[in-house]
Amino acid sequence: MFATFKKIDMHSHIGTWGAPFNIHMDAHNLIQQMEEYNIVKTVLCSSNSSNNEETLQAYRQYPTAIIPIARIDCSKGKKAYDELEHYIRDEHFEGGKIQSLFDGYAADAPCVDPAAEICAYYGKPFFVHSGHAPFSLPWQIGLLAERHPTLKICMLHMGHGNGIYVDAALTMAKRYSNIWLETSGTSMSVQIRNAYENVAQNKIMFGLDTPFHAPSVEIQKIQACGIDEEGMNRIFYKNACEFMNIEI
Repeated sequence: MFATFKKIDMHSHIGTWGAPFNIHMDAHNLIQQMEEYNIVKTVLCSSNSSNNEETLQAYRQYPTAIIPIARIDCSKGKKAYDELEHYIRDEHFEGGKIQSLFDGYAADAPCVDPAAEICAYYGKPFFVHSGHAPFSLPWQIGLLAERHPTLKICMLHMGHGNGIYVDAALTMAKRYSNIWLETSGTSMSVQIRNAYENVAQNKIMFGLDTPFHAPSVEIQKIQACGIDEEGMNRIFYKNACEFMNIEI
């Protein structure tokens, strides 16, 4: 059942996390998971901004399976911006990610602008955690998208587990043509269907957020949301191909 649709996972991690998660994921186990659930490619970043070399090594080991993106902490200023540019320019990373909740700044803070500009300059997408006050709210991501209209933004978790934030994620993605939505961690299958039907069929993309969510649960949320087979194929695979410029 889980292997029925070919999939691209738009959001997973390797690394080690202490309390409160106490969990570990490495590249070998990630590849095993991908094979089990018919995931052909995974957009991958490290556990934190100091471990991008782990992502690079995973990419070098599994270049056809891993799509690497750089995890950066914009509060570090020039050091973070230089690191992002290095990984995109020199190591063929396909974008950048911020986790402003963990790093302590708003998703639309001025310190994010240089990172957004680097991704836009190189034509790479920007991945932004969403769903937690006060640092990662959908409205903040909307303001970031407004300031950087040529930047492709993937709003991770599409608002996460709060119904108001999920609704705001849909509103922002409908208002701003450069915001796409990723499904991991969102709590309501019905809102996945609503996003597909009322925001845009090409803007909703499947993700796992490994190792924090069970693949079977994240896959079932898509399969249970009430859209047709073409819709599931889009969410699981086609939309990610379009977003990441992967040849189908």
